[in-house]
Amino acid sequence: MRDKSSRALGIIFVITLVIALCQLFRSWDASLLDRYEFRQLQTALSTYWIAHDGWQLAYPTPLFGPPWSIPMEFPTYQVITAAWHTITGMPLEQSGRLISIVMLLVCLPALHDLLALARLSHSRRLVIHVLVLTTPVYLFYGRTFMIETTALCLSVWFLALLRRSLQRPSIAWITGTTVMAVLAALTKVTTFAIFGLPAALMCIAAWHNRESTTSRISIGAAAIVPAFLSLSAAWWWVRFSDYIKDANPFSGFLTARELRGWNFGDWALRGDSSFWLRLQETTASHNLTEGALAVALLCLPFATKRARWISGAAFVGFLSGPLVFANLYHLHDYYYAANALFLVSAAGVLLSSVWDNPRLPRGFNWLAFGLILTCQGYAYYRGYASHHRNPAPPPPALAETIKQHLSDNGVVLIYGADWNPLLPYYFERRAIMVPGERENETAVLEDVLARLPSPKIDAMIIHGDKLRHRADFIRERAQRFNLHPTPASSDADNDVYLPTGVSVTHASSSLPSWDFPENLNITEVPDSVLGLFHPAPKIARSRYGLSMATLNGSPILNAHAPSELVFTVPPDAREIIAVIGLPEAAFANESATISDGITVEIILSTPDDLHVLFQRYINPAANPADRGPQRIAVPLPPSQLGELGLRIGTGPNGSATNDWAYCSLVEIK
Repeated sequence: MRDKSSRALGIIFVITLVIALCQLFRSWDASLLDRYEFRQLQTALSTYWIAHDGWQLAYPTPLFGPPWSIPMEFPTYQVITAAWHTITGMPLEQSGRLISIVMLLVCLPALHDLLALARLSHSRRLVIHVLVLTTPVYLFYGRTFMIETTALCLSVWFLALLRRSLQRPSIAWITGTTVMAVLAALTKVTTFAIFGLPAALMCIAAWHNRESTTSRISIGAAAIVPAFLSLSAAWWWVRFSDYIKDANPFSGFLTARELRGWNFGDWALRGDSSFWLRLQETTASHNLTEGALAVALLCLPFATKRARWISGAAFVGFLSGPLVFANLYHLHDYYYAANALFLVSAAGVLLSSVWDNPRLPRGFNWLAFGLILTCQGYAYYRGYASHHRNPAPPPPALAETIKQHLSDNGVVLIYGADWNPLLPYYFERRAIMVPGERENETAVLEDVLARLPSPKIDAMIIHGDKLRHRADFIRERAQRFNLHPTPASSDADNDVYLPTGVSVTHASSSLPSWDFPENLNITEVPDSVLGLFHPAPKIARSRYGLSMATLNGSPILNAHAPSELVFTVPPDAREIIAVIGLPEAAFANESATISDGITVEIILSTPDDLHVLFQRYINPAANPADRGPQRIAVPLPPSQLGELGLRIGTGPNGSATNDWAYCSLVEIK
């Protein structure tokens, strides 16, 4: 029976490995915008520039200006990925995914060796391997462009080598353990710290099991040397990275001293019920489900004393992550890639320990194993697998516009996006991002610009409605950097301003007008709402007609898409302001059909050409920020006479269902 079980477990492990690889390689060519894209893109950005410029200790992450570096963790994963990308020619994003997957799989041999602590046979250790390969957090984050599995791999191998070093202390084992400990601490200290508790317990147990003084000295050396050197390396790296971040006035907020509260959270958080509720929900959804945990606990009374002790220590190791780094674990589920291994191993050790227990009913082991795998598989399906069923969106088209019009050495100034690396990663140019609410700190920006070899800004991006509506701010910034005051390209969140020497019409051609019907009926704007427009529309066109209505007691113009209002541009006009929206009834959940959104365009028609000044897709059903009146403010080119067309379209999908758009203000001044 034992041999049959061993063979069966071997077959199940191979089948599970194949299924896990299928999931890990799923969505292979999808963009990085699936989950926690901020973290993935930040890592990918550094990796791209390491591959582009070569590795250096202050590795490049060009988001804030010179010295173009904001080193976070030591770039072990980034350097390996960049090297693989350069040597093989594999695309960068696929290289990053491959390295993450490989690092996850390389954890298994080290874990296999560690499980000798529980005195499990080699075949019974496969139970734990199968559970690891079916853990949702590893099936998803094991294929992302992140450092998580690399940090985990180094930490697990440190623990495995430490076990060997404590058993047979020698220079070779201690050296190997130290190298792995230093790499793990540098790569991600928040992961390495979690392995500190089991490492300490192993050292204490080894110390007590040795009787001679000589043996205890060897054990002490095996424990102290890796601990001292790894912690010293981590301390040095924090000091070095803070020094680099302090070299730029925009990046000082990312130093370790500034992030201390962000990393650890305050004590009140650990006592808050929401913290423990979130811990329970994340654990059950992405690590070990309630059903799997219940089955493991059924095994607890029948497990060996050693298995119970090891499982208990592993469970404490799992809890140490969120208890030490409370805020990080409270906000980010990917941090559980560091500690889920302990919880899953604890459950697996209990099941493996009772696998051949004659006191249990025949078939209990297989039934328990099957129940755990079923629970884990269902948790993955209802959770992370949804990101495969709903593919990630493509990279923003706006990034391609910037790449087309900027040289490789161009610098882009970005306001309003904090330090989100989304656009800088995709347009592959250096950026100076003005973080937080610091857009008015022009003196600080000038200090950063003075450090450039040539203090020139090649493009400017204004992100978010707050700054896009500040026409005076945009006009002053455009003048300062010799940029055209009219956006060359726009999308729902960003306006791009290019130099005056670049044809705005040519730049706008990369953002063509959405399909808009030409055969609309000319109609009249009701007299009762003419007061909403300054000046009054010259022409109005609509497929379904225009009418007056009220919203919250104020008059509005009902303009079901598609509709268009055309205005003559007054002399010296500098800006157009419009307020447009969709009523709640158009996207209410209880409605039989809901609107899939509308498109809004502002078109400037001059004797020479047609300019797309503004585009936006408003979809309140999918985006809560699009609900209610949406204020639009667009600067106009100076001394530009012609006609302005305000177009309300049916949206990219072409469906006019429930597109009852309204307009409550248009002012050209």
